[in-house]
Amino acid sequence: MEELIEKAKKGEKDAFTELILKNEMKLYKIAKARLKNEFDVQDAVQETMLLLFKKLPSLKDNTKFELWLYKILINQCNKKYRKNKISFVSLETIENQKAYNEQTKWEDKLDYEKILEMFSGQDKIILLLYYSNGYTTKQISEILGKNENTIKTKLRRMKEKIKTNWKKGE
Repeated sequence: MEELIEKAKKGEKDAFTELILKNEMKLYKIAKARLKNEFDVQDAVQETMLLLFKKLPSLKDNTKFELWLYKILINQCNKKYRKNKISFVSLETIENQKAYNEQTKWEDKLDYEKILEMFSGQDKIILLLYYSNGYTTKQISEILGKNENTIKTKLRRMKEKIKTNWKKGE
């Protein structure tokens, strides 16, 4: 990936296109968790890609590419949200987010979409970044510009809420 980023930094169009294609679905899912209107989601992703094209040469550490990219996207989503005062999307519209039904842990037996319905806004984004994309709390704190302890606390509280609701439904 770092070699691809380096080529894109040097202006190779094919490398830049490949970077976009590798990250497009993740960008879409994160934007969809924040914005309700499909047009705004697509617009935020496109604006992120344009900013990526303009600012990619200024990226100093290629290993932090995805964190940097998601931070740009979240800033674009926040701008759209504030500008249009858009309400949060329901979880039913987030596609392909299913629990790992064959696992034995209680967290893994739950339907991912139903879990996300319990939360809104930034909490959804934290869950997506943590569980779907495998980011650490430190990485999420960098992306969202929040204190790492705040992210840990939010995750702990969300897990408690999920576990409580799951036990009620047993």
